[in-house]
Amino acid sequence: MDEIEIPDSIRCEFEEKGGIAGIVESLPDDQMIEDIVSVARALSDPVRVRVLFALSVQPMCVCLLVAMTGYAYSKMSYHLSVLKEGGLVCARQEGNYLIYYPTDLGRRVALWIG
Repeated sequence: MDEIEIPDSIRCEFEEKGGIAGIVESLPDDQMIEDIVSVARALSDPVRVRVLFALSVQPMCVCLLVAMTGYAYSKMSYHLSVLKEGGLVCARQEGNYLIYYPTDLGRRVALWIG
């Protein structure tokens, strides 16, 4: 492979880190990248961020989240499913209700972004 011309200001550090091979080796594995993308996708909508913050304050059923946001049940259900897929919230059954609450990751993310 031809040598790539790079600025002298980063050459030494780049070589100390093992060049391209060393940097590629230090990157997260594909599963970690997919997990990060899933979390980013879950946080890409203001409604979902608001819901995550609210659930970090108090676990809630869908009816309370609908009342809080003014969204239809179907839209709130969709947003909650995206948050669940991102690993940020989960739910427990209590009678006829699903009570949503943040996972450990969801709490850490809410603290980090808040």
